[in-house]
Amino acid sequence: MAGISEGASVVQRSFTKGRGLVRVVGFLGAAIFGIQCISLSSSGLLPFSTVAGLWPGANLVSILTIAMILCLFHAYTYAVMGTLAPYSGADYVVSTRVLSRPLGFAASWTLVIFSALVAGSLIALIPQSTIPTLLRIFGTVTEDSSLLEMAATAASQDGVILIGTICTVIAFVGTILPARTIQRILGGGLILGIAAWGILYYQMLSVPTSAFPAAWDRFMGAGSYGLQITLAAANGMQMVTNPASVTLAGLLVGFWIFYGYFIPTFFAGEVKKPGRNLLAGSWVSLIFTWAIFIGATMILWRLVPPQWLSAQSYLYQTGQTETAMPWIIFYAAILRPNIYLVGVVSLAWVVTLINLVQTYFMYCSRIILAWAKDGLVPFGIDYVHPSLRSPMLAVLIVAILAQFGVTDAAQGGALGSQLNFVFFVVCAQLVPVAAMTFFPFLRKEWFEAASPLVRLKVGRVPVITLMGSITLVYLLWLIVSSFVFPAVGGTLRAGSLVIFAVMFGSGLVWYFMRNAYMRARGRSLAQEMSTMPAVEDEAEA
Repeated sequence: MAGISEGASVVQRSFTKGRGLVRVVGFLGAAIFGIQCISLSSSGLLPFSTVAGLWPGANLVSILTIAMILCLFHAYTYAVMGTLAPYSGADYVVSTRVLSRPLGFAASWTLVIFSALVAGSLIALIPQSTIPTLLRIFGTVTEDSSLLEMAATAASQDGVILIGTICTVIAFVGTILPARTIQRILGGGLILGIAAWGILYYQMLSVPTSAFPAAWDRFMGAGSYGLQITLAAANGMQMVTNPASVTLAGLLVGFWIFYGYFIPTFFAGEVKKPGRNLLAGSWVSLIFTWAIFIGATMILWRLVPPQWLSAQSYLYQTGQTETAMPWIIFYAAILRPNIYLVGVVSLAWVVTLINLVQTYFMYCSRIILAWAKDGLVPFGIDYVHPSLRSPMLAVLIVAILAQFGVTDAAQGGALGSQLNFVFFVVCAQLVPVAAMTFFPFLRKEWFEAASPLVRLKVGRVPVITLMGSITLVYLLWLIVSSFVFPAVGGTLRAGSLVIFAVMFGSGLVWYFMRNAYMRARGRSLAQEMSTMPAVEDEAEA
């Protein structure tokens, strides 16, 4: 990057010296962050709880596999982005330096606010869904009705706010620690999550293929298993007739399932050898989680036909049954109703959900830190604790926004959980992905001075342009799908579009207001953002 700084108008920024961040995240750390943001808990449920019911009869293996392959292109684009700009908020840095300062900031602003609110809705899932369902599983397995009452209490509005607030504080404390410590915490959670999946595999593989119907009827009532498909059909479920179109539609949820493999790019300033570790870490996290989810799907298909899974998911999503959530952990638990095994899985699910929130706090805070470096937010926000090596104020801002998300989710959810997740994050990514795709042509002198991975070509065409173009087409298809097919949280509604417009528009307003403020004090955002930051200003080796 020295060549880039020399080829552009270098701006002295005394307030960026001595950031206090440390480059400690290697390949393993990048993979751990990626896997934990994808989440072995929440994402591991989606194929069965959501996809199966949205498109009954859809081939889950095809949807997951095609989505994973397309995400590999997306991951490459973001890894090269972090290689070009190995700083906090790499996507923001690239989009503002290469394409457009106001658009790049507004896109980043939208991503941070929305991600923080979603982090709150994810926290709310712990008392709203995770804990109640786990208590119901315990109650069903142990035949203890008091646990069912506890489940209802946890899911109440007061219960969600109380438990959610506690979890927000835990996530905040866990994210203001040194990056190396956060990596260890997430690594411990990952080990626990892998152990949980090992238990699920054991519970489903250690029984005969014919064991599931009897186990279901034993816990859910005689004859219940055989009625599921009939009941779903009577309530409107229709099996898919065009597998190809359904697979294309399913990419919408497929991206949601795998979302998070690229997040180390957002804190590339703390990644060692980003040109190698960002790409390897994101690809490994993708392939690893894909393998676990595919394996679980195949094992579950060994026990029940896909149509039955679709019926269960459809009945739950349409509110036609209260028998059980279509959770793979419940399916496994009734096959091997061992209280200790269920306990380990339950603990892992809660821990990995908190780990997931930590990754959101991590990447959002680093983007805010990048804003502060450029003067787009008050400079004090870029404070990095000298011992913890953590941007505490930036993390606190994210935690406060997340708490709004918790409260909103407890009251019905209009800001985070009910918005179309894929639409928001994809729209926010269009600017940085476009910037990276056309970077070789928009900043030729920077391109020629960049690292070998960035300059890689096939013939005369830059590889990043090819990979970025595929990524752009993929993202545009996801946006189209948000309008055409049922999306996460339901079909995209006018209210969601208005909220997106408000978020993005407020980012533009903030940029121009801050620009005027800085100019009045003799500083220019255009000048500050005319070059890449110096690597030594970002983090210590």
